Amino acid sequence: MLKHRIRAGALALASFALLPLACSAQDGPLRYQENQHYKRVNQAESVSDAGTVQVAEVFWYGCSHCYRFDPIVHRWEADIPADVEFVRIPTSLGRKQALNHSRAYYTAEALGVLDKVHPALFKAIHQDGKSLYSVDQIAEVFEDQGVDRKTFDNTFTSFSVENKVRRAEKLVRQFGVTGVPAIVVDGEYMTSARYAGGFQEMLDVADFLVVKQRD
Repeated sequence: MLKHRIRAGALALASFALLPLACSAQDGPLRYQENQHYKRVNQAESVSDAGTVQVAEVFWYGCSHCYRFDPIVHRWEADIPADVEFVRIPTSLGRKQALNHSRAYYTAEALGVLDKVHPALFKAIHQDGKSLYSVDQIAEVFEDQGVDRKTFDNTFTSFSVENKVRRAEKLVRQFGVTGVPAIVVDGEYMTSARYAGGFQEMLDVADFLVVKQRD
């Protein structure tokens, strides 16, 4: 009888020890709530191909928060699943002079030097104290990364780059993004540090939304 009670007690303790794990698993899908940790964009836009989920970072080179977020999102990007497409959407946030920053991004993308120029543009503004509002200042950053001035000028003023800048500005308005950095998942949901609670938390919410979109 005593052995039976001991065995029963042990089983009860084992079951109790498993409860936190069971609760965590059950609460997982409910961890992030709409309108608390993320929200729907103002106007959804289909942005990804079938079978993929797009995660877009909306940013501005002149934003100090975007500068601090950049290495964090870069580390996250290195481990994304094969069905997740990560893109960046530069924005001027309504500042006319900041449109040159967006042109710089798409120029670097078109020339295949984004990996080098993207961090260099952030550095020029936030470490070297340059505004990069002028074309000449931006051209210097590209030249430092091995792009000659003529190639830069031809690409920076190209129809293709200008179209991408206009498209980006339109998307940001449609999404209703008014502060950066922001993350937009599949053109449908948006989160930011204000909603998620921090930079890493933004990416945790993004991961959650990726799973939500897969379902």
